[in-house]
Amino acid sequence: MVKAVNLLVVLLMLFSMTASADVTEVTATVDRNPVTANESFVLTVTVNDDVSNNAFEASKLLQDFVVGRTSVSRQTSMINGSLSKQTRFTTVLIPQSPGEYTIPEITIKGVSSKPINLQVLKQGTDSDTEQRIAFIEAQVDSTNVYFQQPITYIARLFLAADLNKGNLVPPQVDNADVQQIGRDEESTQMVNGRRYKVYQRVYQITPNKSGSITIPGARFDGEVFTQGQRSIFSSFSNTQPVSAIAEGIDVNVLPVPDSWTGHWLPSELVSLSASISPEQDEYKAGEPITLSYMLTAVGVKPEQLPEIAPDFPSSFRVYPDNDETDSFTRNGVVISQKTVSFALVPEQAGDLVIPEFTLPWFNTKTQQRTIAKTDNMTLPVIMPAGMTQSDIAEAAPTDSRPDTANEKAANTSAKQDINTVASKPLVPVWVIIALTAGLVISLLLNLYLLIKRKSVKSQEKTVKPESADNLNRSRSWQDFQKACKNNDAKAAQESLINWAKTHLDGSFNSLAEVAKRLNIEEEIKPLQASLYNASSSKWTEGKTLYQKVRKQIGSMNVKQQSSTLPQLYPS
Repeated sequence: MVKAVNLLVVLLMLFSMTASADVTEVTATVDRNPVTANESFVLTVTVNDDVSNNAFEASKLLQDFVVGRTSVSRQTSMINGSLSKQTRFTTVLIPQSPGEYTIPEITIKGVSSKPINLQVLKQGTDSDTEQRIAFIEAQVDSTNVYFQQPITYIARLFLAADLNKGNLVPPQVDNADVQQIGRDEESTQMVNGRRYKVYQRVYQITPNKSGSITIPGARFDGEVFTQGQRSIFSSFSNTQPVSAIAEGIDVNVLPVPDSWTGHWLPSELVSLSASISPEQDEYKAGEPITLSYMLTAVGVKPEQLPEIAPDFPSSFRVYPDNDETDSFTRNGVVISQKTVSFALVPEQAGDLVIPEFTLPWFNTKTQQRTIAKTDNMTLPVIMPAGMTQSDIAEAAPTDSRPDTANEKAANTSAKQDINTVASKPLVPVWVIIALTAGLVISLLLNLYLLIKRKSVKSQEKTVKPESADNLNRSRSWQDFQKACKNNDAKAAQESLINWAKTHLDGSFNSLAEVAKRLNIEEEIKPLQASLYNASSSKWTEGKTLYQKVRKQIGSMNVKQQSSTLPQLYPS
């Protein structure tokens, strides 16, 4: 009992000592001096007491430095019965200009540290090269651009220590859009006898306002392992915070030339093409033809592409059919594409001409107005047997709804049938009654056969007898077409299996099962290699696979042969 009382007294004395303890010393140090502009150094403030996290306000240093994150650590120890506590604040600071600076005294609970005189050297100074752990170099492809002309900004982060974690922040530019292009690249490089690991990232900056702009430097904040202290257990490794900022870059953005007319499209390269589907030696009046325009522009965003609205001659009825916009990155360059399709219905016979379509754009390399255009296209059109030009004109729909090509073809055919029937003499009533009775009998017979066919399981695995039109409207088949066109291996695999489950008898859970069913084992091998072999190159056999699958479906189902599937790759 006495021992317990004595222990309680000792504990009360210790708590009393803690409560009465006070800050008596505040020390401020930097990890190196001199330092380099736009490169980080660490300010450590040590207090000989347990103080709150907001006792040190790093924001007071913002006038001369970029202030990074502040970490707080605490330590409590007892030596010879004396209890001591310590609080340590670690802050990353980045000077942006060379010169002489003073880190002022830091006051915590009435006790102040000594000020620190800091020398900041210009970037590239040899006297500070050996001390640099991290720095960023940045460059642009041009410092004189036009309004909405993309600027390629390359940031390269140099690290002389192993990276624990970090974040590379893109430049924050006013009145401009900034987006990353492609993936990061890693390499190693020797700088003044010291080996650095280099991380490269590319951004595209599109100015939305003319005039002089400054691109602030990209910034890195992270942690690196302290040299010689790295452990195989990362949670016990010693790390230190590191930050770096690239130098800002001034860019002059020129306005759109006063003489410019039309849509403003600044680009390195623009191409415009037109194609007809189906391609035939001759076409029939009244039957729809699909005309597609493809516009491709290098280095611009999809929303910068202009509208495609050609003027067509009066010898055609024109219906908007499809409009798609896409973008992708190739060799670190953004490429945007727009595809616009029209359904054209020729209304007269003869050699009908689709005139060239021109589109002006501004060549950023030559800084001149350039014209992208298509060639004239001549279509030999004949009049269907038993039809006249007036018949074709009368078959034109009265509404202006933009039907698809298939719908317009159906409308045209139906109206032609109506005109043909109307031109013939009336049929006797007894003939109509006989036809009606025959139709009823035929419907009943078909219904009986349909019920009987559903009750008996097919012994031979065949393609489900759907019409080509129904098959073309299948979502999984459309996904397969798109995947093959874009050489998207993963999407092609999923959509082909989904289509097989819906349109083939049997169970299909893998590419191998579908390939065996359709007898396309050889054509499926490149797709499987791309999906399952990490060392394999990108799949480029989409066209071959699509054409083979389409051919096999046609050979397996007689009903499919009368109407071919849509062309993914027009010849």
